[in-house]
Amino acid sequence: MKQKLVVSAILVLLISGCTKIRYMLNTNKTGHMSTLQLEETGFKIVAYLPKYTSTLADHINAFDFSKVTHLNIAFFNPDVNGNFPASQGTGLDTIVSKAHLNNVKVLLSLGGGSNQSQYANLLTAANRAAFITKVVNLVSQYNVDGIDVDLEGDNIDENYEAFITGLSAQLKPNGKLLTAAVAWWTRDRVTDSCLTAFDFINVMAYDKAGDEHSPYSYAKQHVEYWKGQRGLAANKIVVGVPFYGLYTASGNLQSMKFSEITAQYPGAENKDTVRRTDGNVVNYNGIPTIQNKTAYAQQEAGGIMFWQVLQDAGGSLSLLNAIHDKINSSTGWAHPYITWKFDLSSPASATFTDSTAAKASVSVKGTPGFLPAPPYGYGRVFLPATCGGYFQLQPGTNPPGLKIAASSTNTPAKLSWYTIDEAKPLAALTFNLNLNAALTNGQLIIPFGYSTTSSSTFNNTNQLTSVNTPGVFAAIRLDFYGGNFATLSYRNATFGYTTINNTVFNKTGNYKIELYCNNSSAGENYTKGANSYTLPAQTYNLWVNDVLIQGASSLTNFPATGELAALSTINSFSFNASGNTGTPGTTPPTSANSLLATLSNIFISFDLKN
Repeated sequence: MKQKLVVSAILVLLISGCTKIRYMLNTNKTGHMSTLQLEETGFKIVAYLPKYTSTLADHINAFDFSKVTHLNIAFFNPDVNGNFPASQGTGLDTIVSKAHLNNVKVLLSLGGGSNQSQYANLLTAANRAAFITKVVNLVSQYNVDGIDVDLEGDNIDENYEAFITGLSAQLKPNGKLLTAAVAWWTRDRVTDSCLTAFDFINVMAYDKAGDEHSPYSYAKQHVEYWKGQRGLAANKIVVGVPFYGLYTASGNLQSMKFSEITAQYPGAENKDTVRRTDGNVVNYNGIPTIQNKTAYAQQEAGGIMFWQVLQDAGGSLSLLNAIHDKINSSTGWAHPYITWKFDLSSPASATFTDSTAAKASVSVKGTPGFLPAPPYGYGRVFLPATCGGYFQLQPGTNPPGLKIAASSTNTPAKLSWYTIDEAKPLAALTFNLNLNAALTNGQLIIPFGYSTTSSSTFNNTNQLTSVNTPGVFAAIRLDFYGGNFATLSYRNATFGYTTINNTVFNKTGNYKIELYCNNSSAGENYTKGANSYTLPAQTYNLWVNDVLIQGASSLTNFPATGELAALSTINSFSFNASGNTGTPGTTPPTSANSLLATLSNIFISFDLKN
């Protein structure tokens, strides 16, 4: 955990539908049943609660107990003789009472991020048994539900295993829990015997060396190690996330509470980095990343843990609320899913205009171009030579948007996001589209599918034409020719387009578009509103303003084109705007590049099961 803390607390709360408890009867060698032991299944939400004031009771209203399953009190540490100062438990009875009323389990956490040198002697064979007795007595003294061992660094020595197995032997017959916080750099010191003794481990997937601190990939790295290399069951792995950010100032690592970050920098709750007024960049986990890690933990692990609850923001900015909302979400894919969001709230407005030569700009994390760098994959804008089109970032609008003025040529002004990490065959693309194209002409094509960083329709300069184009799962098209409405069509199996209708998209208006895509080999379900929908393999549903769009013969499950193999991930999409020559012969006339489309609230969600 973090350094320089005096008391450690685990908050355990059992939420209906999240955590189930199974009681196991021990049978001794004579065949008689002994004390009941407790085995926990289901999703765990573990909060660490430090004692920052003279009494833990000061924190009784600091968070919603009903949204956690376990509470770890941080930290309880002995003196050199193995005795625990009474001051560490001041006010704990108040916390324990409220926790138990909310079905939350409370554990006392030993250790912490700073070195506790007294443990080296206390865990030796000569002192171990007496010290274990003192630790077990704490459980009875404070009426808590177990012990969390957060010994780190050199405190995990040659006596650690014997301490853990000995402590387990004393706790388990009384139905008490034994857990641990484990760090990446000491993973090899935690033996298989220790893993067997622990009810579960909290993997501290944060404080990573380098700039990122706690990226999504780091959580995966931890889980894959403990499951794949160490053979630990998924329900015994709890994914740790930070409720704080890190930055370097004058060569020293500094931290900021999430509550401080969001208070000082509005909008920071939806990002993972923010530049402080002093120029230093803070790396942290905003709401989208916390929810993605929660979904990953739901699918691949046994719970989510956070350090620490007093660093959280309140209300709609709360990370604990975000975790709770994600777990209890009743919309979207039937299985846990992650959501990739493109943040268009760049620091200033900017315009990318054409020139006498074709031009493009690529953005990737760490190297932004015209577009803000996406959290995963690549963003790209392209304009053909002398096309009159442009792209304009509009960070000051609500929500922030990206305006596209269509190319006047057959080669499109092209906006792309491609090679998105963590993509899956089940993808739901959502965006808002504002059209300002009254009476004008042109075409807007939106393909979605798979791409690498090599040339594809998602990152080259070409229009998507009616020929076999590898990587395309499907595409929809809007044609702006005559009348007040654009004609909506979908790309078919012969790579042409089949009309859906010409009454959905007025040439001026605001539209929320959702594309649920299934490129797996079996039907999959998703929920929208109060209804569940089954999407057959290699089909997609199109929603516009919360209405499920139907084609001819009431077709709603539009077929994929066959240009992308089944089970391939859907990791790319683009917006191609072209052919906007204007209509000088009409009354009133329209000029070239008057097909204007503004995109905002761009998300893509991936079902983690597939």
